[in-house]
Amino acid sequence: MPKYYYRARNRKGEVVEGSIEADNLFLARKALVKQNLIVLGVDRFNLKIMFRMFSDAFEKFTTKITLEEKLVFMSQLETGISVGIPLLQMLNLLSEEAQNKTLRHALVSITTDITEGGTLHEAFAKHPAIFDPVAVGLIKTGEVTGKLESTLNRISTMIEQQAENDAKVKSALFYPKIVVVVLVVVIGVVVYFVIPKLKGFLNSLGSDLPPITQFVVSSSDFFIHYWYLIVAGAMAIRFGYEKYAATAKGKFQIDRLKLKLPIFGRVFLYLELNNLCVILELLLDSGIPLMDSLDTLKDSQKNELFKQALTHCQSEIAKGGSLSIALGSAPFFPGTFKSLLSIGEESGRLQPVLKRIGRYYQVQIDYSLNNLAKLLEPVLLAIIFAMVAVIALAVMLPIWKMNSALHH
Repeated sequence: MPKYYYRARNRKGEVVEGSIEADNLFLARKALVKQNLIVLGVDRFNLKIMFRMFSDAFEKFTTKITLEEKLVFMSQLETGISVGIPLLQMLNLLSEEAQNKTLRHALVSITTDITEGGTLHEAFAKHPAIFDPVAVGLIKTGEVTGKLESTLNRISTMIEQQAENDAKVKSALFYPKIVVVVLVVVIGVVVYFVIPKLKGFLNSLGSDLPPITQFVVSSSDFFIHYWYLIVAGAMAIRFGYEKYAATAKGKFQIDRLKLKLPIFGRVFLYLELNNLCVILELLLDSGIPLMDSLDTLKDSQKNELFKQALTHCQSEIAKGGSLSIALGSAPFFPGTFKSLLSIGEESGRLQPVLKRIGRYYQVQIDYSLNNLAKLLEPVLLAIIFAMVAVIALAVMLPIWKMNSALHH
């Protein structure tokens, strides 16, 4: 069946691209219309189209907007509005100064939408890769209440904390990454250069080599002669992982595994809990009702377990239940979190309690990340020791065996 490449707009107004199989061009268009897409163009899949898709994907990857760029944009927008610069003029100015191509195109589109009578939050909502549901929801509230400046300040504070946590995670993982890279290089040198030179010597000691020596020599031969199979296998595993992670079941299982990982699982849990508390407190403090806040919070969650817990929480609150009891049914929420949340609800001080819980988990994140390298160091040293021991035994055992045979 022929494959067709298409460009279309979805319900959110975003331009989407992809391929579809159909018997002819008419049926391809019809299938896209059934998917509620506004077709912009359809063409037979060919090498030119394939090259364009790869170049578009590469451009999107290389022009991905970082948290730092989002923070700078929000801060500049807030500053401009606070000194009285009209919104459209400020957006035009920011679009001209934007270095990131994706952000610049988005700002041009946003300016056009507002010029045509749209609101700022509606224009932002058309670019979910840049502005998440939380930012869109807060800006909507800021526009309604006339407190857009303070809302942008809150969003900047939230993004700043997320950026700080991301930077701390990268800093904590820098040392382990360096060790792993060095380890891989050492393995490569040993497998491709050292073992082949020792192979002749080891074989000269006799055919009856110890199992560990045979294993090391055979592994070296396999890596040297069939390296392409290893590369293909690694690519297949990554492709399979990405395909599995794209499914609802796969994402759920992977997100659950992340929270159960030794050493890292606790850090992932603290990051998610901190993010939940900070965003929910921010939404409630902005005057957004609890159910709407939970809906926005749910859409912003990256972890599928938290997303499902918030969905269950919404249904329980709709039946008259409480937030703490509804979230408490999820086993991964710590007991301390549930207790403090319950106290906040009963005392009518949910927002201050959420802020306190967020600060508590921020302290836990900082402590865990500061000690991450110390926790990983014994594991990495054990791996290095095991490698050295295997290679040393592979070389020395045949020599010891030969010496003992000569003495007997």
